[in-house]
Amino acid sequence: MIHGMEMRHLQTFVIAAESQSFTRAAELLGLTQAAVSQHVAALEKGLRTALFDRGPRSVALTDTGRRVYQHAKKILDLVEDIQQESGQQPATVGGTIRIACSTVPSEWLLPELLVKFRELYPEVQESVSVSDSAAAIQAVEAGKAEVGLVGELPRAAELCAKSIAQDELALVVAPDHAFAQARKINPDDLRGQPLIVRESGSGSRRCVEQALSKAGLATTELRFSMEVNSNDAIRAAVERGVGISFLSTRAIKRELEDERLVAVEIEGAKAVRNLYLITDPQRLPTRAARAFIDLLETIRFEL
Repeated sequence: MIHGMEMRHLQTFVIAAESQSFTRAAELLGLTQAAVSQHVAALEKGLRTALFDRGPRSVALTDTGRRVYQHAKKILDLVEDIQQESGQQPATVGGTIRIACSTVPSEWLLPELLVKFRELYPEVQESVSVSDSAAAIQAVEAGKAEVGLVGELPRAAELCAKSIAQDELALVVAPDHAFAQARKINPDDLRGQPLIVRESGSGSRRCVEQALSKAGLATTELRFSMEVNSNDAIRAAVERGVGISFLSTRAIKRELEDERLVAVEIEGAKAVRNLYLITDPQRLPTRAARAFIDLLETIRFEL
C-alpha cells in the first residue's frame, strides 16, 4: 500500500529525474528546493540506496536510480489510469517546456502546434527561442531546450530526429519584376540577379543551394547581394524590389494571395525539405515535453 506522502515522494523523484535538477523540479511542482530535497532523501532512506549523483548545478540518476525511475513511472501511470477509470481528473500537466525553433517552423508550424497544445495543456508555459537550424540543434544538444523544430538533420549522432512536415521554398519576386510576367525561368536566368539569402547556419539556405546545384547552378555563379537572418526582413526587401529570394510558401501564403509577391518556377529545380522534431534521447523528458512530443505523433502536416 502506497501512502499519500510516499506517493508525493515518487512524483517528486520522477520530476527531478526528468528535469535533472532539484531547482527545476521545485519550479515545476510549485515546491521549495528544500522540499524537493527532503522528498528525495525520504525515498532514498526508505529504499536504503542513493538514487542521484548530486552535482553543483544538476543531478544524475545512479544505476539504481534509473531502475527505480522506470518502476516509479509505471506506478504513477497506473494511478493515473485508475483515476481516469473512476472518473477523477488525472494530475495536471504543468510547468514550462523549452522549445528551440528555426525561423521557418516558427512562422507557421509552431503556431499551429501551440494552438492545439494549449487546448490540451493550458497549465503549461512555453519558452521559445528562435534562431537558425544550426543554433536550434545546438540548444537541444546542450540541454538548453528539450525539443527542437528545425529544417535540417542534425550532425550529432546522439540526437534523435523525426520528420514531421514538409516545406517548399519558392523563388519570389516583386510584382513588377521581369520574372513575375514569365512565371517560369531557367536556372541560368538567375545569374547576375541580386539574390537575398539567409545566413550560413540556415537550413533554408542550404536547401536552396542544394536544389540549384542539382539543376547545374553552382553558388559561385550566383550574386548574393544581401545576407539577412530574418525572413520578415527578406520578405519586405523583396516586396520593395531590393532583390529576389527563396521563401517558404507556407510563410508567405497571404502575400502570394494578395499578389504582393509572385512565386516563380525554376525549370528542373525544386527546393522541398523535411522539417524535423529534434530530441536528445539521453535526457529524460519532462511531462510537459513528453506531452508535446505525443501531440506531434497525432498531427499530420501536408505540403
